Amino acid sequence: MKSTVTLFLIIYSLHAQSQLQKLFDREVKYQHFNGVVLVESQDGSIFQYNSGKADAESLIEFNTSFDIGSITKQFTAAGILHLVKAGKFKLHDQINPLLGKYASDRWQKVTVHQLLTHTSGVPSLYQTEQGMDLFFPEVDSIKLDVLIGKFKGEKLLFSPGEEFNYSNSGYILLAAIIEQMSGKTYESYMHGMFKSYGLNQTSFMPNENATRPFYGYRKDQLKNAPIYHHSWYLGAGGIYSTVSDLAKWIDVINSEGFLTKELREKFLRSHTNKGYGYGWVHSDGIISHDGGSAGFMSKLSFKPQSSEKVVILTNRSFEDIRKFGKSSEYIADLTDKCWAHLNGEEIEVLPEIVALNTPENLRFVEGISLESIDTALLIRMKGHYPSRVVGNTALEGKDTLENKMIAIANDMRKNKYWSLAKYCDGEMKLVMYSGMMSIGMRMMKKQTGGADEFIPYFVNEHHGLIRMKGPDGILDLIVYFDGEGRIQGIFEHGFYEKDKEIAMLVYPIGNKLYYLDGMPYGEPSATLKITGQGLSVYQLNRVIEFMPQAN
Repeated sequence: MKSTVTLFLIIYSLHAQSQLQKLFDREVKYQHFNGVVLVESQDGSIFQYNSGKADAESLIEFNTSFDIGSITKQFTAAGILHLVKAGKFKLHDQINPLLGKYASDRWQKVTVHQLLTHTSGVPSLYQTEQGMDLFFPEVDSIKLDVLIGKFKGEKLLFSPGEEFNYSNSGYILLAAIIEQMSGKTYESYMHGMFKSYGLNQTSFMPNENATRPFYGYRKDQLKNAPIYHHSWYLGAGGIYSTVSDLAKWIDVINSEGFLTKELREKFLRSHTNKGYGYGWVHSDGIISHDGGSAGFMSKLSFKPQSSEKVVILTNRSFEDIRKFGKSSEYIADLTDKCWAHLNGEEIEVLPEIVALNTPENLRFVEGISLESIDTALLIRMKGHYPSRVVGNTALEGKDTLENKMIAIANDMRKNKYWSLAKYCDGEMKLVMYSGMMSIGMRMMKKQTGGADEFIPYFVNEHHGLIRMKGPDGILDLIVYFDGEGRIQGIFEHGFYEKDKEIAMLVYPIGNKLYYLDGMPYGEPSATLKITGQGLSVYQLNRVIEFMPQAN
């Protein structure tokens, strides 16, 4: 009986690895993925994957290190807890006495615990939606007092402890507390902690094994991303690590040798109604955190009291700040698929690219054309991305979200911005009531020659899309929602002139069946089918038909 169970586990493990292999092989085939993956199952079997370029010459290896962005925060939190264990201060102590020369009158009631849990109200650097002007770090270093000075005089967003608002600044202050209370630099202190736990490939700032970052995904898109000096991220980012070290780190923090039982429990549990703890996010029994910086994306996740873990590190991201979040969503989606597979679920992979059965060049109404190039097709369209053809058909109002988007579009068409305010969060309410949105929309409508159509064509819990159509062109708007479904912002998503032609790659995946790969563009993907009656586009759970163009 025992041998039968063992054989079953071996077969299951091989099946699991082959499924994950197919998932990432296809992502690489489509030039989406460039990085390293580690997935460990409950039985201890480990799937490892690495692919792509570390820089212009060398390949990524399994021990290549990556900038892990905000995953740094959990290391900073652990550093703080080690000082608590040493009796230097308590978690609910106020921070000003600990900060010394870095203290501010604004922070008199802020505690260490509130910095750790993003409940301090300290506005965040690099996040415009939290009341700070947008600025980017620089390649040159910055002194800690100058960095803290950039937000030291800002008002708190709320009374400490009353709300949750993610704050990079809070973790910069935690790094300052580490320096003040340990008598060491943040870098020296953290390196001592890394060494004590055997994390020999983890460092603050790049090490000799580090990859460089790139913007873009396909080879024809790639460009070097800037490497900002990591003193700008002190405590909030800037740590480099490998998948092996991060997997070891998960084992360390789940072991009895990490801190004390009480502090270990505090470190690993949620402390807010948003599921956020001390550098961790809790959701559906999984503890995780993601990270991102220019050209880097990462995600670390595990199940407590289990050997199951998923670690993904990449050195690719979008350059456009409006699409940067899509890079994070991509890594989150891959992570979710790995967890789904660990749970025994079937996972969706990209379709296999087959040999191109070269069709004649075809033209369809609405300015769509298909032409063969090498082993793929180019789909061309005038006026907007081919991936947005669905944008010409409005949502039908099938659920609450769709009805909300329809109402928002109607209010925009009627210039009823006061009415729109009821869908907004606090800051966006102010934008609506102040008339700022009215001014901005007037300018956007002008681009189209006076938009006379507002078509809400897509919505999910994170964002919705609305198409403005006028005689001079098409303008797509993206509407972002917060966790409560309130509008956080409305931005231009792309303007398209009627005579401007945009092309995208389409891959053959079957008999007269093609796949429009939107991911490298930050766009939704679609399946195309050529029939005797024309072209069918399957996208966003809808089918759009296009007739052949008459000769």
